[in-house]
Amino acid sequence: MLETWLIEMAKGIGKFFLNPLSYWALFLFLLTGYKRVKMERKQFSTKIFNLFAEGQKTLIISIAFSIILSIITVFSGIVLTFETILLIIVVTVLVSITGSTTFLSASYTIGMTFILLLILPFLQLSAIESFIGFNNISLIHFISLAILAGVFLLIEAILVSRKTNRQTFPHLTLSHRGIWIGQHHIKGLAFIPFFVLMPIDKLSGIAPFWPYFHYGEQSFSLVFIPFLLGFHYRVQGELPNIAAQRVGYATFWLSLLVLACAFSSLFFPYLAFAAIFIAIIGKEWITYRHKLKDKKKPAFFSPLNKGIKVLATIPNGPADRLGIVVGETILKVNGNIVTNPTQFYEALQNSGAFFKLDVLDHKGEVRFINSALYEEDHHELGIIFPEKPDNQ
Repeated sequence: MLETWLIEMAKGIGKFFLNPLSYWALFLFLLTGYKRVKMERKQFSTKIFNLFAEGQKTLIISIAFSIILSIITVFSGIVLTFETILLIIVVTVLVSITGSTTFLSASYTIGMTFILLLILPFLQLSAIESFIGFNNISLIHFISLAILAGVFLLIEAILVSRKTNRQTFPHLTLSHRGIWIGQHHIKGLAFIPFFVLMPIDKLSGIAPFWPYFHYGEQSFSLVFIPFLLGFHYRVQGELPNIAAQRVGYATFWLSLLVLACAFSSLFFPYLAFAAIFIAIIGKEWITYRHKLKDKKKPAFFSPLNKGIKVLATIPNGPADRLGIVVGETILKVNGNIVTNPTQFYEALQNSGAFFKLDVLDHKGEVRFINSALYEEDHHELGIIFPEKPDNQ
């Protein structure tokens, strides 16, 4: 029996490369990164993060939950039909075709798949009925989707709450007063493949293309499904890590509520519908509350009467190595008060081989940074300020 499972797992991984979502994931990582880098060059005249920054710091969590989720799905008997897998692929591509990660939350991708599975059996789809059919969907398939939605929301909560100020993406926007202010995009993209059982008894038309084995009286295919998980929030009224922790905390409690309804649906099946409804409405509520709370606050990254806010630092640049972090305020350069980037750059260029910065940290305390300005260091030190470059 163990040998059969190992063989089918190997076959399932092999079929993973036939899944178009695997290639869409790579394309989406490239598209998302390309659009962001293009924006960075346009607004800041430099690339800040690398092309795959949206997916950085997610690999360990993705691998861990890929294993955990596979164990849960296979040994708890969670089943997804071919039609369900196909709809997840179609929905995922459609909601991310512009390169946006906003609707790649499981609340939307699995939620929309769930709703489509409710609607499609009532539609006339004679042209494709010889290959797929939506009349074989049962309550156990809806329950499986509800459980998956809860688990992926839990993963999303962990990914969001782990975002630090160095892992969010700066952006400039015009305020209502016509002043350039800074904001941050809390954005992430994770690729989490997992094993799941797919019944093939009623899918004789496609069965030859998939590995399968017999378990009891039913035949199943062990499929390795790629799943794309994403999120995107904008924040300008506070430090991005504070907003990320708050949104992550709210998403965590939402995931627990969805999981409670989903597992309860094993005894009361129709609670699966409540779980998906809660997932979609809860996600919308979290997003709405975040936007409302952020909108009521004054812009955190805005011009000051004394000093300049640090909107971002280029990873591994001089400022990053010196410990200058997002949200701090540079008050003086070599004892000279600076109020805009032009004054800051001029003071650095006139400082010779050494310079001294007076930096106001998040606790309201001033610390002093003394360093040499090496030949290979850019005179701007890799600091991004909430102001358009002079040539724009």
